[in-house]
Amino acid sequence: MLMTKQAIRARVPRLPEAAGDKGLSKNAAGAGGRPLRLLVLGDSTAAGVGAVRQEDALAGQLALAVTALTGREVSWRVVARSGATVRAVRRELLTRLTEPTEGWQPDLVLVVAGVNDALTFRRPRAFRADVERLVRDVRARLGHDVPMMFAGLPETDTMDALPRAVQLPLSGYLRLLDRQLKIVAGRHPALFHLHSGGPPKMPGDWMAADRFHPSASGYRAWARALSGRVATLVEAL
Repeated sequence: MLMTKQAIRARVPRLPEAAGDKGLSKNAAGAGGRPLRLLVLGDSTAAGVGAVRQEDALAGQLALAVTALTGREVSWRVVARSGATVRAVRRELLTRLTEPTEGWQPDLVLVVAGVNDALTFRRPRAFRADVERLVRDVRARLGHDVPMMFAGLPETDTMDALPRAVQLPLSGYLRLLDRQLKIVAGRHPALFHLHSGGPPKMPGDWMAADRFHPSASGYRAWARALSGRVATLVEAL
């Protein structure tokens, strides 16, 4: 039987979210046009838990990797909360998608969420409906069909904090919910599922102290794994 989310929280040390929420990856050769505006939206992994600064977490490292591949500078922002499910992201975080006073609005949205839905046993059909509503509400708030990407859900063999007896059934549930992400991505224009949804199976120094989230090195490896797909999409924007 799977552990409850409360039992997992009791077992996994609580680490803070990474400091900061925005930045810019610069092109060493000089800027070429307006920077791409990337928003990373989601849960504790989107929030950079396991890294000290957002520059060293997923958003900052993905921006650097995309700039290296495309030559385009990336202005990135993070809107995330530890423990958030897809439904919580939709209900609690979407007011922060834009910065009207700065004229900042994303060209591309990466959603990193779903692990907490698995930990709370969200039914696949209900999870799929949550994802559909999130896509609808993000695009309604931004006023157009902004390109969106869903990071595929991770394998549990990277989560050393969980006993093996929990990892196997939880991994199966994560795959079940990940299939729902793929289904939704197939139904909408400019919506993509990125297969590399979690950090690669990592050596010890790629895991944070809680043995559940990536460390700065883990985020860098994950960002590089995602960057090829993201850069391909960026070339079309």
